[in-house]
Amino acid sequence: MKKVIALVLIAIVFAVAAKVGDFSGKDLDGKTWPLDSLLGEKLTIISFWSTSCAPCKEELSLLDSLYGVYGDSGLSVIAINIDSKRTLSRVEPMVKSYGWDFTVLIDPEGKLMRLFKVSPIPHSFYIKPDKTLLKSVIGYTKKDAATIKKTVKNAIRGVY
Repeated sequence: MKKVIALVLIAIVFAVAAKVGDFSGKDLDGKTWPLDSLLGEKLTIISFWSTSCAPCKEELSLLDSLYGVYGDSGLSVIAINIDSKRTLSRVEPMVKSYGWDFTVLIDPEGKLMRLFKVSPIPHSFYIKPDKTLLKSVIGYTKKDAATIKKTVKNAIRGVY
């Protein structure tokens, strides 16, 4: 178990220095958005989720509240839905019912999921304005909320 934890920590250290490659994705209206047009001035959070993932919905609700507070200060939130074509019709009603105000992209073929090497979900990526990966976080519990809030507040102040 210690070896596994050590390998995970090593992977995180190497991942932190990584740059996020350019990509584009389609929103719920079919409009294509390139990464550059979605980047925040201080921090961009990309969160992969599905309609059947309860922790995803909790995390996205927190991110939406942070976006409401810090969106004008340089925070960008991008939620990338990974539902299949079969369940894609559930996405827009869910987004509307939760009242999420950030950008939602869809990835029914899993292209972005493969690009980011996502598994399992929720899986969120915190990205600096220069496209450097600040951190990658797998999973979400209510205990994570304080850390997420602190990361966002620090980034808005320019402290990474």
